[in-house]
Amino acid sequence: MTTKSAALMLTCFLQLCIVNGQVICERQMTVEWRVEPKPSVIKWTPRENVCSDFYTECWNMNKTITGEISEEQYVNIPQICPLQLQLGDSLFIASEPSFQSYGMNLVNVSKEEFINCPKAGFLQEQLIFVCQIRGLHQVNSNWLGVGTHYFAELHMRGPLLCNMGLRLNVTVKQQFCQQSPNTPLCSGHGKCLSHVWEKEYNCHCFSQYSGRFCQKIDVCSTKPCHNNASCTEKSERSEDSYECMCPPKFSGKNCTEIVGQCQPHACFNGNCSNVTPNSFLCECDKGFT
Repeated sequence: MTTKSAALMLTCFLQLCIVNGQVICERQMTVEWRVEPKPSVIKWTPRENVCSDFYTECWNMNKTITGEISEEQYVNIPQICPLQLQLGDSLFIASEPSFQSYGMNLVNVSKEEFINCPKAGFLQEQLIFVCQIRGLHQVNSNWLGVGTHYFAELHMRGPLLCNMGLRLNVTVKQQFCQQSPNTPLCSGHGKCLSHVWEKEYNCHCFSQYSGRFCQKIDVCSTKPCHNNASCTEKSERSEDSYECMCPPKFSGKNCTEIVGQCQPHACFNGNCSNVTPNSFLCECDKGFT
């Protein structure tokens, strides 16, 4: 080994030792679908954005919340903060300048190889880039189809940086929030959302609306019928498309009127007076009977 290469190797190992501690990955538990795609840039370095603890660091959540996470997903390994993209987003890898001189590339690996780091040779088709990483590189959209993808550092020479955290899992999600490409998301009556552990985006409807695309008006959900009346939706779709089945002694559109009590216009030409809880009397104006 030459003096120059030995110095280079020593420099690399020293830089690996100067890691700024573990990172808490910033993320939202629920994300709304964006109409326009956006680019994401990942710094390919073990010194800034590497997490280790699956719950508290990589996903920034309480360890007691385990109901949505299977044992297969739970893996404590150093890795670049897991990334979630929506279908159509672009991904750029910005390599660490100090590591460029000894040659690096990314390789598409299985989940097992992601966990244990690649140790064998790989086919040319598995390489993410056609050349070694230097500067900023865009990941081809062919590698960003729907699903979870595992990328790991493939060293040409020098230390194996994958074990230090140079590996990334990327989940790409699509949305199922439109009846057709030209219709509004969730029919304009809801939000297109995805929880961090969900595999896709789906509609979460506003009040009064239901259905996969929030296309149905659910008027009865607002409980328009009073006094223990039952609500039934009509076939027509409008805000007035419901009918109240009133219990005894109540009537009216929303079962708010008491049978036998004065109601608006109960007396055409005169004043109405309640006599008993279920009877009233009209005091007629002069000239009317």
